[in-house]
Amino acid sequence: MTTIFSKIIAREIPAKFVYEDDICVAIMDKFPSVPGQVLVIPKVETDYAFDLPDGVYQHLMLVTKRIAVALDTVFATERTCLAIEGFEVPHVHVKLYPMQKGSPNFKDVLSETTEGIDAELAYQAKCITEQLSK
Repeated sequence: MTTIFSKIIAREIPAKFVYEDDICVAIMDKFPSVPGQVLVIPKVETDYAFDLPDGVYQHLMLVTKRIAVALDTVFATERTCLAIEGFEVPHVHVKLYPMQKGSPNFKDVLSETTEGIDAELAYQAKCITEQLSK
C-alpha cells in the first residue's frame, strides 16, 4: 500500500520541501507541534527503522543531523529533539522538533499539533534550505 509520504515524494500531494536527494527527503510538517518542525523521510517505504538497509539508515541519520544543525541556527534553539516514527503512517520518518529556551517540556509538546499555515511553512522551508546551502 502506498503511504501518504510516498505520494508526497512522488509529488502527488503538495508539501514544502527542505531537502531531497536519491535516498531521502525532508519536508515541513503540515501539523507541527512546534514552529519549524521537519520530517526526514527515506524514499524506500519501510515501516520499521531497523528494517531499513544499513546504508539508507546511516544516510537518513546523517541528513537528519545536518538538518537539525540548520534548525538550531534558523530557530535559535536550545536543542533540536527527534523522534523516529512509523506507526501512524507506516513509513519510517524522523520528526525534528526545534526547541527554544523556555519551550514546554518535550513530552508535553508531542501531544499538541496545529495545522501549519502554508505561507509560514514555505518561509520556514526557504530559511532552512538557505541555511543548508551555506
